[in-house]
Amino acid sequence: MTGPTNTSQRVDVLVVGAGPGGSAAAYHLARHGIDVLLLERSAFPRDKVCGDGLTPRGVKALQRMGVDVDEPGFERVRGLRIYSRKVTLELPWPRLERYPDFGLVRTRRDFDELLARRAQKAGAVLREGTEAVAPLVRDGWVEGAVVRPTGGGASAEVRARFVVAADGASSRLAGQVGVRRDSTRPLGIAARRYYRAVRSPGPWLEVWMDLWDGDSLMPGYGWLFPLADGRVNVGAGLLNTFRDFRNVSAQRVFDAFARMLPADWGVGEDSADGRVLSGPLPMGMNRTPQAVPGMLVVGDAAGVVNPFNGEGIAYAMESGEVAAELIHDALVRRRPGLAQMYPAVLRERYGRYFHVGRRFVRLIGNPAVMRTFTDYGLPQEWLMRFALRFMGNLTDGRSGDVQDRLMDALVRLAPAS
Repeated sequence: MTGPTNTSQRVDVLVVGAGPGGSAAAYHLARHGIDVLLLERSAFPRDKVCGDGLTPRGVKALQRMGVDVDEPGFERVRGLRIYSRKVTLELPWPRLERYPDFGLVRTRRDFDELLARRAQKAGAVLREGTEAVAPLVRDGWVEGAVVRPTGGGASAEVRARFVVAADGASSRLAGQVGVRRDSTRPLGIAARRYYRAVRSPGPWLEVWMDLWDGDSLMPGYGWLFPLADGRVNVGAGLLNTFRDFRNVSAQRVFDAFARMLPADWGVGEDSADGRVLSGPLPMGMNRTPQAVPGMLVVGDAAGVVNPFNGEGIAYAMESGEVAAELIHDALVRRRPGLAQMYPAVLRERYGRYFHVGRRFVRLIGNPAVMRTFTDYGLPQEWLMRFALRFMGNLTDGRSGDVQDRLMDALVRLAPAS
């Protein structure tokens, strides 16, 4: 029950969720002069379970939103420092035409509010502390939502010509109109905690590619990312392709990784800043359909997370931008069906690459394959430089160098699914 309702507002587009995907959609719509209402269930500033890291792909999406990436609060990183039991490698981001050669780190507590305020400045109306509790559907078309204050109060109806569901991995709104998780596609779990540690990774995202629980090698990864305020974000993730996934909690994965870190780095209870938080990583477009009549689903709600590295922020912003451009065209041309091209556009942009990623994570779910990769693949610097590009989806395509053309050829062999 949602309580009594009354029609209180009409807008062109209702965006539910002011994370990176929702704020990007709202920003790109508002800059076109579209009447946008952006709902956020919480009130800013609010926290989010995340590694807080942005690859150059994410930086590019930020720049397309007009964000000053040199402003205080961002920590700039040169690339990845990769650890394994056999080798440590420093791999700078590739120099490309399409993307900058640096990444960034910023807490989601600050980052998400920055993007929401950016959308607000572009003309979107931001309403915090408000949740969408049920879609409004007429003749099979989603035409808004019943909304109410998160802390309780009277419900109201918001009518919209289009709705963008950007309400995260759980996406209750999209679930009510038939969007479901595809259980054949990968899912990850991750946990993170902040520390005021002695160890600082400097201008690198530090990543552990082999995650050990005693003598067991798991198909996951650990990270230690620097923040501008001197803290570090420490976390670990695990994929459901691991044969014992159902018996492993995010807390256990995190604890296993924390035990791997040298004691003199100062990552422990004495330096902890907050508790361990965990959440799901819906990968490889594992939510379908990505659109129903009148509603487009973006970011984690659509499972648009890179299976290779668990990166979600960049793809949330990109999918939000794609949704915004299609909705804008549909409104301007008065052809609502144009927006329904959204799933096809996502498949064209990500389908083949994500297909390769899904195959990859299934392979490394086999402990023997994972051990071979860590024993023989990680020590090969030339291979890992190529892997950095591939796993980060950083390429100039067929117009690029030999590595770019090889990556393009490998991806084109895959089906766009």
